[in-house]
Amino acid sequence: MFRYALLRTVLDPLLAVAGPAGLVRLEFLPRAWEYHTHAHAVVRALQAAENRALVAAGGADGGAAVAAPPEIHEDADAFNELRDQLAEYFTGQRATFTVSLDPHGTPFQMKVWNALSRIPYGKLRTYGQLARAIRQPTATRAVGQAAGHNPLPILVPCHRLVGKGGSLVGFAGGITTKARLLRLEGHTLGDAERIEEPRLF
Repeated sequence: MFRYALLRTVLDPLLAVAGPAGLVRLEFLPRAWEYHTHAHAVVRALQAAENRALVAAGGADGGAAVAAPPEIHEDADAFNELRDQLAEYFTGQRATFTVSLDPHGTPFQMKVWNALSRIPYGKLRTYGQLARAIRQPTATRAVGQAAGHNPLPILVPCHRLVGKGGSLVGFAGGITTKARLLRLEGHTLGDAERIEEPRLF
């Protein structure tokens, strides 16, 4: 059983999709009226990936469907906790989230997303630093690609990832949204395309 809802926030509307084990997708959705279509597409993609994995593992023959289509329903009440925690975050009253997450990705993507989750509120890391943190220092480009496929932005804080020298690069919600999130966490940007962590002196 999957549930979904459109969440209105101070940024773009967000599509939230959750499965039995937790939230699987939080997606910026400027064209809010498309949220029903997007939610069903998310679930179909998850099912297709699961079916491919089962076939590859020998769990079913390659020509047959290996799982019945999952149920999916709109259910705004299922996301009350997430809605409350996002509201607290956007008003500066929350630095971490406690909702259950269930991201789906390759082993490398999961490693990158786990490393992103360990970047503290208000701090920054470069792609190179994150590559070294997962002990794959030559994988800077792959780290960027994995971050770009992060299914749970804000909650898995890929907005805290910047280019060498603090350049603002890459974010599914757009650079303007990335800058707004970083300003919210205390970074001073002005009109610059680069960012530095706040300094007292």
